[in-house]
Amino acid sequence: MKNDEYLNEKKYKKAEKSLTLIAVLVLVIGLGIGGFLIYNGVSKPNSKKVDELKIELEAKKAELENKGIIYNNNAKYTDKEEYDLKIITNALDPSFNNCEFEEYKNNSITKDYCHYVNSTSDFSSTVFIMFGAFIIVATCMISVSIFAFSKRYSGQSLINI
Repeated sequence: MKNDEYLNEKKYKKAEKSLTLIAVLVLVIGLGIGGFLIYNGVSKPNSKKVDELKIELEAKKAELENKGIIYNNNAKYTDKEEYDLKIITNALDPSFNNCEFEEYKNNSITKDYCHYVNSTSDFSSTVFIMFGAFIIVATCMISVSIFAFSKRYSGQSLINI
């Protein structure tokens, strides 16, 4: 029978080194993902698209008004062009975000505009920032735990490292 030591210094150092490497990889990956989410929350990449679609809607609104169609807040879906003018006018209203409602999100004229307006809203930005921060904090905690586990039996204190 072969007399191998199950735990020798070489195997111990190899295991410690691999666990330290895993801790660093977890930290780098988590910081990358969390940082990317925070970047998406802070930056507003769709604002140019919102401006383009807003110009298109304003042109469509001007076209309808030039046809002699008058804004009617009580227009129904069956009124077609009056309804279209109502939907466009309300979607473009800066005082209230009508794009949160299904009537505007699902309308063929304002669908794209409302999608981009809702994706650049403060709520969606806050959600990205919160998830990014949570992933960074959780990754740091997991990475420190793995690192502490790898250094646990070496006889060294984590404070001295």
